[in-house]
Amino acid sequence: MRSMTGFGQAVGEQDGLRISVTVRSVNHRYLDLALRLRDDRPEIERKVRELVATRVERGRLDLSVEVETSGIGAARARVDAGLMDSVEALVEELSDRGLINGGVRLGDLLRIPELVKFERGADWTEEAEILLLDVIGEALDGLVTTRSEEGLKLTRMLLERVEGLEAVRREMQELAAELPSRQAVALRQRLDQLLGENVEPLDEQRVAQEAAILADRSDVAEELDRLGAHLEQFRVVCDQQGSAGKRLDFLAQEIFRELNTIGSKCRDSDLKRCVVDGKVLCEQLREQVQNVE
Repeated sequence: MRSMTGFGQAVGEQDGLRISVTVRSVNHRYLDLALRLRDDRPEIERKVRELVATRVERGRLDLSVEVETSGIGAARARVDAGLMDSVEALVEELSDRGLINGGVRLGDLLRIPELVKFERGADWTEEAEILLLDVIGEALDGLVTTRSEEGLKLTRMLLERVEGLEAVRREMQELAAELPSRQAVALRQRLDQLLGENVEPLDEQRVAQEAAILADRSDVAEELDRLGAHLEQFRVVCDQQGSAGKRLDFLAQEIFRELNTIGSKCRDSDLKRCVVDGKVLCEQLREQVQNVE
C-alpha cells in the first residue's frame, strides 16, 4: 500500500545537455498530472504522460523539467511577430494619449507572456529524448519509494484503528448477548411502577411476548457480523499490493453505515456509548484512507 504524498528528483547529463526533473505528489481522487516542460512538443508530452501512468495510479502530480544546454547554436530565442506588432501599436497609442512616457525596454518585453520563446535547436535529438524519459523514470522511482515508505506508516495507523474498532465490536457483542434479559427485567420494573400493587396479576405470557418483541427490534447480531466481515476485509486489502485507496474508502463507509444502524436499533446506553466510540475511530479511519493511493 502506498501513500499519495511523495517526492522524487533526478538529474542526467549527455553531450552538453543537462536535464533536471522534480516531481511532487499530493492527494487526489484520480491521477492528475501538472506537467511543465521547457518546450511545447506534444509528442514528448504524450510519452511523458504515458510513462507516469505506468508508475502512478492516483494523486495530483506536479512534474517539472529543467533543461540546460551548452555549445554554439544550442538554443535560440523566437519572437511572436504578430504579438510584437500589437504591442508596438498599443505603445504608440498610449504615448499619443499621454498615458506613458518613453519607449519600451527589453525587460518590459520579456515580461509579456508568450512574446519571447526560447527553443533548442538541432541538439534535441532522439538520444536527448531518451535521456529525458530516463531521468523522468529515475525521478518517478524516487517518488514511488517515498510513497511506499509513507504507505507503511499509513498501514500501521489504519490497522491500529481497525483493532480499536474490533475491540468495540467485541464489547458490543457481549452487551447485545445480555440485552434481552436486561430488557425483560427493565420491562417488568416499568410495569410494576406504572400499575402499582393493587392490580390483578399480569399475564406472564403477554409480558414474555412483549419482551421478545423488544429483543427482536434491538437485535443487532447481523449488523455486528457484517461489521466484523468489513473489518477483516479491510485488513486483507491493507496487505495487498497496488492501488487500495478506493476499496478502503468504500469499506470505511460500510463500517460507518453498520455503526449507524446499530445505534438506531438500540436504546441501551452502554451500546450507544460503544457506537459513539466506534464512530470516532471510523472517522479517523476515513480521514487517513484519503491519503492512500
